[in-house]
This record gives sequence, structure tokens and C-alpha cells, in this order.
Amino acid sequence: MGDQFEKFIIDNREAFDDATPSENAWNAIDQKLGKKRSIWPNMWKVAAVLFMVSTVYLMVEKATTNDEEPLLSEEFTQAEDYYVGLISLRRKEIKAQLTPEEHEQFLVEIDQLDSMYEELKRTYQTNASNDRVMDAMISNLQLRLEILNKQLDILQNIKNQNNENDISIEI
Repeated sequence: MGDQFEKFIIDNREAFDDATPSENAWNAIDQKLGKKRSIWPNMWKVAAVLFMVSTVYLMVEKATTNDEEPLLSEEFTQAEDYYVGLISLRRKEIKAQLTPEEHEQFLVEIDQLDSMYEELKRTYQTNASNDRVMDAMISNLQLRLEILNKQLDILQNIKNQNNENDISIEI
């Protein structure tokens, strides 16, 4: 019997395809589905929006973290600030005691060390969390400060000698 029924449907398919259910039938189906269907489409919309927002957030965060330079440790940052402050102070002291031409000649080594320090910073950015590079950066800062201190001592000695010569000439 199942085969006859199937054969009947296949033979008369065109007669079944042109018939459409009445408007009342669709309204009844909509009312039954309406209660159940109203929750899920809204949930899917909320889930889709949350997915899109989180995806955009993660993409933006990843793009900004890749562009930033590697984070230096708090200890290193404090040491760098300390040395940079002292170096700046020593440079001002030297500049106050010299003419512009003498100042340029006197600070040639410091300028070379400045450029080396910038190179070390670029190296650190490409080799993040390399302790040897960080140690070299600190050593560079210490060396610059030491050179500036020695230069100030030399200037002070010259000034003292000039003062002694002035005193001996006055007597």
C-alpha cells in the first residue's frame, strides 16, 4: 500500500504543487510558532552582536599591542629616569661654563654614547625582554654620567688654577 500511495503522489505531483493553504491555516501556524519563535531570533541577534563586538575589540587590542614598544620593567624605568636626570643636569652645568664652540668639542663623546643608546633601544624593541641589552643600556647611562662628572672635575680644576693665578698676580 505504501508503494501505491508513493506512486500516486509522484504521478499527481503537479496537482499538489499548485494548491496553497488558506490564510486561516497560515495564521494558526504563525500563532502556534509565534510564542516559541519570539525568544530565539532575539537571542541569536544578541549573540551575533556580542560576537562581533568582542572580535573587533580583540583585533584592535592586538593591533595596538603589536605597535607598542616592549614594556620595560619598573626598576629599569626608574633607573633610566634617574640617570637621564643626572646627565641632563651635568650637561647644563658644563654648558654654563663653556662657550658654544667649547661645549660642542667637550661633549663629542657624550653625543656618540647618546647615539649608541638609541641603537640599544632599537635593539631592545626587536629583542624584547633581553636582559643583556637592558644591562648595556644601563652601562651606557652610567658611562655617560661618569664622563660628564670627570669633565666637570676638569673644568673645576681649570677654574681653581685660574683663580690661584689671579690671586698670585694680585699679591
